[in-house]
Amino acid sequence: MLQSDRDHTFSMEKRTKLSRTVGVILAGGRSRRMGASKPEQVLAGRSLLEHVVRRAEHQVDELILSSNSSSTFYQQFGLPIVPDRDDSQTGPLMGLASAMDWIIGQQTKNTALPLIACFPVDVPIFPNTIVVQLKRALLAQNKQVAVALDANQLQPLFSLWNCSSAEIINQALRAGIHGPKPMLSELNAVTVKITCSSEFDFTNLNTQQDMLALAGKLGEAEIWGA
Repeated sequence: MLQSDRDHTFSMEKRTKLSRTVGVILAGGRSRRMGASKPEQVLAGRSLLEHVVRRAEHQVDELILSSNSSSTFYQQFGLPIVPDRDDSQTGPLMGLASAMDWIIGQQTKNTALPLIACFPVDVPIFPNTIVVQLKRALLAQNKQVAVALDANQLQPLFSLWNCSSAEIINQALRAGIHGPKPMLSELNAVTVKITCSSEFDFTNLNTQQDMLALAGKLGEAEIWGA
């Protein structure tokens, strides 16, 4: 049972700490525009996947990898690798649904289901406090999903999900929806204006040109100094 403070209201810090969170790195895309595997692309001496792992791992209780490959490259991180539940490779929503199925299946009977935090592998720089910012809003407003908002732009792949949303996600997939943004209106969702720690937060890398442009703007110290 959640502890209450002297005013008989729930302490947000206590509620945040009591909610177990599993992070899912979405790395199952086909990387068509990049022309090579996105997770393996190198920025400032590290692969994009390593950048995301390093920034995400301390923000969650457990970290898993959504990928349709189990190559040596992926295995070196020592994370559970969860492939899409079918071979359609239809997008990040399928990766999320497959990860959610796996997470639910791992839970023992009568154990509370965790919250699920998403991290896209092609956005290597993001705030070190993004999960706690999303979690505070999700718990305070008792929502199914919290979605990051940066400079008035939604970042739907940086989101925190309650497992109660599983059936709505599956309905969206059956309707041919491949990403979370089109289905947000069907969900009990809250958007959260994220406090950033770097001007490079949420820089999306889709092409080799994107990689070169970002590499030219920052050094390794700046990436890890945030």
